[in-house]
Amino acid sequence: MQPCLASLLGAIVQYRKAAGLSQAQLANRVRYQPSYLSKAERGLLGVPSQSLITAIDAELNAGGTLVELRRHAWLEDKGGQAGVTWREVPQEVDITNRRQLIVGGGAAAVAPAMVAPVAVGSAAVASATMENAPVPAASRAALAGIPGQVRGDLAGRWWTSWQTFRDGEEIHSSQEVNVDQAGDHLTIAAISRGLALEEGGYLWSGELRVFDNEIVMGWYTAMDGPVRSKGTLFMSLHPHGDRLTGRWVGLSYDGLFIEGWGAMARSEQVTIALIERLKKQHPRGV
Repeated sequence: MQPCLASLLGAIVQYRKAAGLSQAQLANRVRYQPSYLSKAERGLLGVPSQSLITAIDAELNAGGTLVELRRHAWLEDKGGQAGVTWREVPQEVDITNRRQLIVGGGAAAVAPAMVAPVAVGSAAVASATMENAPVPAASRAALAGIPGQVRGDLAGRWWTSWQTFRDGEEIHSSQEVNVDQAGDHLTIAAISRGLALEEGGYLWSGELRVFDNEIVMGWYTAMDGPVRSKGTLFMSLHPHGDRLTGRWVGLSYDGLFIEGWGAMARSEQVTIALIERLKKQHPRGV
């Protein structure tokens, strides 16, 4: 483990114990899963996300100490990654592309981001060209049960933002999620509630599939015992593979067939901006 990361994790444990909190108690206060915080404290997740450290710093009254230690750990980690190019997600996102926006219909309450054009094996292309035959579509392989090829790595941590409703009032929720990928199949799980339990926040998980590197569809269901929320998700994947926009529909606190906009990106700020732009370009009821 790198020195700066070790210092950060050690400081988190010291501040937590000084506050008389267990891992589970702290996780509940910052709205993260206890198992996730446990992995973070043991260094199994590498440098923890800034959102997690910021929440812990505020909860433990660390006065910005943990945030600064994370900054040093992050710089140390990136400095050791020789030859790696780190692509930033733009703060201002242009989503006026009609293909990305027109996603009428249902969707799931919380979903994952995925992405980019299917790559057909070069051997298959050469063979099809020589025989004057069309190149087999990736969807045919999918129908045969063969995992499709997805260009780009969709696995890892993402941010999702959702337009939802409680007692008829519109509310917004942003949640950090983890995505695992196996070809064109994705499994997703929320690692933060976004909202307090009493405000309607809950943890959920689901499965999704990428179709033609353009559309992502799937389902989600709540993981918190008494919460019955569940539904489906339909999203459009941006050609760059760095964000998705779409709609969710399902059973929620306000009843059946509740729906709203959803967005997913590597940055919370980007997902919020995407939701606001979708709402302006597609007013409710239009």
